Amino acid sequence: MKKVLGNIFRFLMIAIAAVMLGCFVETMFSNMINIGNIVGCALCLWIICVCIKPLHHRIRDSLKKIKFTSFIYRFVSFLFIFLSIYGAIVTGAMVYAALQPPAQGATALVLGAYVRPNGEPSNMLNGRIMAAEEYLNENPNTDAILTGGQGDNEVMSEADCMYRVLTDDGISPDRLYREVEANNTFKNIVNSKRIIEDNSLGDDIAVCTDGFHQLRARLIASQTGISGKIGAVNAKTRLWYIPTYAVREWFALPYQLIVPQH
Repeated sequence: MKKVLGNIFRFLMIAIAAVMLGCFVETMFSNMINIGNIVGCALCLWIICVCIKPLHHRIRDSLKKIKFTSFIYRFVSFLFIFLSIYGAIVTGAMVYAALQPPAQGATALVLGAYVRPNGEPSNMLNGRIMAAEEYLNENPNTDAILTGGQGDNEVMSEADCMYRVLTDDGISPDRLYREVEANNTFKNIVNSKRIIEDNSLGDDIAVCTDGFHQLRARLIASQTGISGKIGAVNAKTRLWYIPTYAVREWFALPYQLIVPQH
């Protein structure tokens, strides 16, 4: 019975790793190559190799014949085991952050993303805009801060792109504040805090972004001194994007904690 359960577990792990590997590879073919899909591919291949026992035993036995390769084998095994445990813990925290509802009447804080060369929002930015629009329609007495400057490869600021889409869809311009200077999430939130204070907006905020991004946004909001309740309004992210950006957050979170931000 124990052997049967072990085989079932290994089969499930191989199936999950194979699906995740497909997601990582797909984003690479979509010209989104970053630490998330690179590390994700390596981790999935390692899991598959470990779970296919004959393959794993052959690799292990051949590498252990030489001291140097034996050391490399042990080091890589330890590294991937640590990464798997760490990733599971951080992913759990990311899910928890994404499930925190905003306070009643919280000010929407919409985080920016890439604007296409034709001035239209990228899929990720469009998802955040739609999440913000739904939240504003459900809470007609709340305002929103639209964040994001203009990158070198963008034809307009991310905030201006969001403003155009939301006003075209009937959201009153009087409810929208634009932060057009920042080029990263930290500066987005620092500048948004200033807008909140200068315009006497509510201290509670509803962060409109992708679910995988909510934990880091909460961390930055805490670092910048936002004292109100921080809730999540999650954009609808394409499923095959989530693994790549979630793994990328595994590395962005400790960086956010360790490296001073400006």
